Amino acid sequence: MEYGPENHADWKIRKTLLIFVVLLAAAITNAASAQASSCVYSSGSWANAGLAQGQASTFRVTYDGTPSSSSANAISGLSSGSAQEYSDLATGVRFNPSGTLDVRNGSRFTAAANIAYQAGVTYHFILDVNVASHTYNAYVVLLYRQITLGANVAFRSEQSSDSILNTVGVMSSSGALSICNITLSSAPTTVAASPSTLTANVSSLNFGKTGLAASGQQAVTLTNTGSSSVTISGVSVSGAGFTAGGSASGLTLDPKQTATVNATFSPFTIGSFPGSLTITSNAKNSPVTVALSGTGVASSTHSVALSWTASRSSVAGYNVYVSPSSAGPYSLLNSSPVPSTNFVDSNVEGGDTYYFRITSVSSSYQESAPSAAVQAVIP
Repeated sequence: MEYGPENHADWKIRKTLLIFVVLLAAAITNAASAQASSCVYSSGSWANAGLAQGQASTFRVTYDGTPSSSSANAISGLSSGSAQEYSDLATGVRFNPSGTLDVRNGSRFTAAANIAYQAGVTYHFILDVNVASHTYNAYVVLLYRQITLGANVAFRSEQSSDSILNTVGVMSSSGALSICNITLSSAPTTVAASPSTLTANVSSLNFGKTGLAASGQQAVTLTNTGSSSVTISGVSVSGAGFTAGGSASGLTLDPKQTATVNATFSPFTIGSFPGSLTITSNAKNSPVTVALSGTGVASSTHSVALSWTASRSSVAGYNVYVSPSSAGPYSLLNSSPVPSTNFVDSNVEGGDTYYFRITSVSSSYQESAPSAAVQAVIP
């Protein structure tokens, strides 16, 4: 059979269409491969993906993380070379086993906001990294709102001297974690915020008369009243019989966040004792100092027996407070919530007057408003 001009043209058209279909199929296949390779997946072992180029100054990296479980134990972060151990990561964003997000800050995990996560939900993360200062800011985007997980947090302690970051590492020891859409860009230019102020809610604490066999505890609330983060570097106390407790040391507070420091007076001899509580930080008014005072007295044979009506709500227990004045300030008498509706204060002195208040405490340690003050006159 001979081909005329029409047949030859038809063949050329068919051939062109065939080549186009083949090229289109190849393009679709390559696009699918590129999309698949942009994700890093871990379930029980380490997985790594190299950045487009190593970063030695300031940069921004963004990616999407999807956990397979609402109680996973999975982390993603940046490292210098492929990560095979947790300590290889300089930065870290974690889906922790308790069901919330946190970030690595030096030697521990912290979170500026309490963000719960769900299985199968994709979370968009933003990391602004400063390799020179070995710090980074971490954010998560929820419903188009950017929430700070950590501000000016430090590289993991083992990587505090890293000079270049070039890899995204992923590890999920419980459940699975998929990291996709890794994007590298320049960090946004920002104007450095002025140093913040750390404010204490009181300037002094007076523990009054405390028996030698007893102790009194009072709390100081610290608030970041500025526009930049404040890191508390130390909590110290001076004066015989005074100690300090709480987990404020090493804590980074975002603007308007608070932390609590507990001061305790346990006299070992009779007499009046001065002291001070000192909180150091990178705030412009550091250090913050709270004056302490208390008087050690001989253990008393007097006591006050208190009882109250149980709360109608489900509670973990009750707190008992005492003060020599109805206006306060009041000191907490118990070290942990009282499980019953009775309490005996044996640390009272003859001839003195005391005022007591009771609060209820929920299982999540939320405290109710105090009861009306009850007066006790010791004969």
